[in-house]
Amino acid sequence: MNINEKNLDLANEIISKDGSLDENFFEGVSEGVSQLQQNYLAAGQDKTTASKEMANLNGVVAQTDSIKETNKMLAQAIADGDMSSWNDSEHTKDHKETFNSWMSKDTKVVMKDNKIGKMINGKFTTENDIDKLLNESKKDFASMTALGEIVLNATNLGKEDKGIKSKAINNSFNEKQTRAQIMDVVKKGNIKSLMFDPVLDGAPFVEEILEMPELKNVTYKSLGLTPPKNDDDGMINETLTSSDARKIASSLSEEGNQELASELITDYFTKIVAQNNKEASGSTSYKDMNNEEKTALKNKYLNL
Repeated sequence: MNINEKNLDLANEIISKDGSLDENFFEGVSEGVSQLQQNYLAAGQDKTTASKEMANLNGVVAQTDSIKETNKMLAQAIADGDMSSWNDSEHTKDHKETFNSWMSKDTKVVMKDNKIGKMINGKFTTENDIDKLLNESKKDFASMTALGEIVLNATNLGKEDKGIKSKAINNSFNEKQTRAQIMDVVKKGNIKSLMFDPVLDGAPFVEEILEMPELKNVTYKSLGLTPPKNDDDGMINETLTSSDARKIASSLSEEGNQELASELITDYFTKIVAQNNKEASGSTSYKDMNNEEKTALKNKYLNL
């Protein structure tokens, strides 16, 4: 995420106070807490009602502690540069303002149905909303590490194959199995980050969309997008601009399109892993072998 000065100032202020909540917060919840206290006292000898009202009061205390932790996590992610580039896509242009409004002491704090929140763009927003948005918005370092390990293992396997013979004509790399491993990582990870952030020290997936033949049979409409002007068939089959690619990636990352996105990303990373293995092993296809190598390979399998 391209952090602006306001993002960073608000984040650093929260960090400097170790997440401590300001007077605006306590003013905002004081009326609601006062009402809960009155409800508790009014319950009198009705133990069931009294217990319920006490639970509501304790819930406010728990929310206060939890909001403090959410503020710290949000501020730290911004200050440390851990926010994904996904936040800069057209679909998410209001995310910075949502985070700013949540961190700002100028945004009104209110209580609704015993929940603490802030009114942001006319919507009652709770810490759960911010937590969800933050989880979607952070770089997926865990998946990046897992994918890096798959590349490393495939590269080492290639080196081992090459060590057996100068050219690894019997490459032990299993592309199908590797693809299944990558798919498992992708499905468990943050697909938004895997699309928009550099993962394997190369260009992010969003930049590769421009050249992906797999998208040639997909329609703009199926991704919730309006085709460009002068597009006759609505298919993604012409040369795409960088702006088009980012719109497509944003749509792919949304609910309903993530199955296709997972397949595309998995194919993309599988090709990278396979290429690393091939380069490490110096492997060649059968048609590229010389006669001696072809004979050796045939004899190997004839004698099994």
